[in-house]
Amino acid sequence: MCRKTRLRSRSRRVKYGLAIALFPLVAQAQALEQLIASALSSHPSAQVQRALTASAQAGVDSARWQYYPTPSVAIESAHASASDSAYQGDGVVSTLRLQQPIWTGGRLTAGMNKAEAGVIASQASLEEIRQQLALRVVQSYGDWLSAHLKILAYEQSMATHVRLRDQVKRRIEQGASADSDLILAVSRMQSIAADISVARAQKDIALARLGQLLGRPIDDAALNTTSNAVFAAPRPVNSGLPKLLDLALAVNPTIHKAQAQAKVQESVIAERRADLSPEVYLRAERQYGNYSVSNSGPENRLFIGLNSRFGAGLSSLSNVEGAKSQHQAALAEVEAQSRTVSEQVLADYALATSSESRLDALNASLEAAGQVSKSYDRQFLAGRKTWLDVMNAARELAQTELQLADIKSTQVVVTWRLAIYTQGIAAVVEGGQ
Repeated sequence: MCRKTRLRSRSRRVKYGLAIALFPLVAQAQALEQLIASALSSHPSAQVQRALTASAQAGVDSARWQYYPTPSVAIESAHASASDSAYQGDGVVSTLRLQQPIWTGGRLTAGMNKAEAGVIASQASLEEIRQQLALRVVQSYGDWLSAHLKILAYEQSMATHVRLRDQVKRRIEQGASADSDLILAVSRMQSIAADISVARAQKDIALARLGQLLGRPIDDAALNTTSNAVFAAPRPVNSGLPKLLDLALAVNPTIHKAQAQAKVQESVIAERRADLSPEVYLRAERQYGNYSVSNSGPENRLFIGLNSRFGAGLSSLSNVEGAKSQHQAALAEVEAQSRTVSEQVLADYALATSSESRLDALNASLEAAGQVSKSYDRQFLAGRKTWLDVMNAARELAQTELQLADIKSTQVVVTWRLAIYTQGIAAVVEGGQ
């Protein structure tokens, strides 16, 4: 192989090696933040929950109106026998009523508290959906990034194997190598071509998922894959594990939703208990017409009374017990969600911290593998290494580059996921804009 060819090959390896090994140095986070913001603003699941939150807010207004008087209108026409002394007057009677609850045993207050807790739960559900959308965008971006970096590594490996194939062809023509050496080189190239097809399919799948999350098609150019190879950077993990756990438990919307649902059940218990007490009310009436006296003038009346809300049998007591059980279940759900969030943070923190040392080790391994591959290439030409040694060294170099692609995409996904869990969506999306 001529010196010029070797220099071109080394130049290509430097270019692809920089795209992978120096990835954190050229990274920018802006693109991923914009992707998350776009998904949050346009995805229909978030729009649905926003409408449900507005509905829950209307429920608060309805609960507030329960403190006001209830107006009603009644118009009745009576058809009685001529001998019925109670109905010798007007045939149509109209009554206007205005009834004001005076004491309800806490039912109105409980209804108001339940509606307000429902709004909090609905808002937390919206934040939960936003969080899940953000996590899905991050995961899809990480899948795309992994596939993209792998394609770069495979293409570099393919360029190396093309060079080696051409080299062994010339040696066969000169009688210095066997035909089996060419067969080995070609078979390795075919294997790499298959791997490139798989990686491209994985990248297309990741882009399709991102497109569905964003509601529009997206391609490599939209992800800042320009000639400068600018990708999203891993976010710094500056806090210790105890603080990260505290932050995650404080801002997690799923936990907030479970806590709000527990408040809802507390209000339901108060409502059920209020059913055991009578309601005291004041009612004002104005009646037009009279069944007993014809052509009588309007009459005004004022009533004060009690109205029971007992159910059939002892059903009211059973309803109270059922509401208590629902409350206990809601409290257990709070604890369950807290443990789930803690587990996720613990796992992501372990991955984030271990990935740094793994990245350093893989970078050192990549440098060593590159030197070994070059050395084996020279030693083969000198007759001190076999063709299989050269091919295996090239494959080991490519495998190290693939491992780097995996660890770099994992760093992005894990650190962004940690940031979303511990800082919240607003801090992650707006912090870099």
